[in-house]
Amino acid sequence: MLKIQKFSAIALLVGAVFATTACNEKEKAAPSAETKPAAQADSTLTKDPSYAVGVLLGSDLKGLVDSQKEVMSYDQDKLVSGVKDALAGKVDLTQNKELQATLTALNDKLSKAAEAKAKDDAKKTAETAKQAKADGEKFAAEFKAKEGVKETKSGLLYRIENAGEGDVIKPEDTVKVHYTGKLPNGTVFDSSVERGQPAEFKLNEVIPGWTEGLQLVKKGGKIELVIPANLAYGEQDLGTIPANSTLYFNVEVLDVTPAKK
Repeated sequence: MLKIQKFSAIALLVGAVFATTACNEKEKAAPSAETKPAAQADSTLTKDPSYAVGVLLGSDLKGLVDSQKEVMSYDQDKLVSGVKDALAGKVDLTQNKELQATLTALNDKLSKAAEAKAKDDAKKTAETAKQAKADGEKFAAEFKAKEGVKETKSGLLYRIENAGEGDVIKPEDTVKVHYTGKLPNGTVFDSSVERGQPAEFKLNEVIPGWTEGLQLVKKGGKIELVIPANLAYGEQDLGTIPANSTLYFNVEVLDVTPAKK
């Protein structure tokens, strides 16, 4: 794709708002059914390179403005005036001390907002991770007390519903499985069953708890796994899976393809 050099003012501000906006992207609500489609531009303009570049720059500017709306409110008319004056050569940012001071002050404001949000997010993540660890320990203890549950040396808890038949699955083998993954509170974070599409992968390319657990059954086997955080995603916060999460999986091995020798 053609890369167009962007305004230096935009480049100056992007870094300051990156941390502020990254998390907001995850929280955007889906558009409502009443959302109207954007008006279509004149076809004679869309074929014009000048207009196309203007739309490209305008889209970047709009994205920047929208990302900062919780911190800063911009006057659209003045934004457009600034762009026009710059294009017309009426103002030189490198020579205008007032403009430089204004942008520096703005950048400082955005940086402070980003730092405050980063600290707040870190605090929330730590609190969530602490709670996830406690919830996981409680869930594991309750599961361990159930009939038929066993524990490996690594701390993996499992209960075999059907051992399956055939050869023992090896880490290098490719397995085809149906599974449902849940958090200790019952939230389903992933399910091939709900998607209606089995998953297929090499057993040694997934989390350690899976690699170890699926070797306990064979083709056609069904197994429940309770995987402690250190055998799953550890301290990583994946959004749908908080840091320090213990994970529950119900897995059915549909097929096994032995690794080529």
